[in-house]
Amino acid sequence: MNIKIDKLKEGDSSLFFSAEEITGLKSEDISILSSNELKLNIQKNGNYLHIHGSNSVEYGAVCDRCAADYTTGLIVNIDYFFHIGDMKTGNSNDIEIIYPDDNDGVLNFDDYYRESFFLAQPLRFLCSDNCRGLCQKCGADLNKTQCGCKDEEKVDPRWEKLTELIKKNQHGES
Repeated sequence: MNIKIDKLKEGDSSLFFSAEEITGLKSEDISILSSNELKLNIQKNGNYLHIHGSNSVEYGAVCDRCAADYTTGLIVNIDYFFHIGDMKTGNSNDIEIIYPDDNDGVLNFDDYYRESFFLAQPLRFLCSDNCRGLCQKCGADLNKTQCGCKDEEKVDPRWEKLTELIKKNQHGES
């Protein structure tokens, strides 16, 4: 997904990327299955660019509780500010700098889209809100089967005396 920054006119413009260009973004961490078209709104003001837009994607994920593969979707929001060429004043840590001479006047937007995709993902991947996960003892998928493990709580030996004291107090013993 390339943006020809040397061809952009002053003011507002739009750029479209097809669903095939989005699903074609390959990496070992991304498995985008389907996407709608991405429309980027680009505002050029002097040496500054503001690129923003959004699209929705379907992608493959692995549940953090039960390790099952599943398909889910999200909206990827894009919002980037760029400065074209060297910055003479200001803090260059606040804004991304593009050097048009280094890349023949083209901004490769693939990595910025990947970054936005990763930032849009949830902190925890769950195949469903009520996923029961795997049994900690035998590893059975609790969404599909009931395991035969007892629900006895294993107490750390360092805390056994404290546990006994708590049980005595709960039963009314002194």
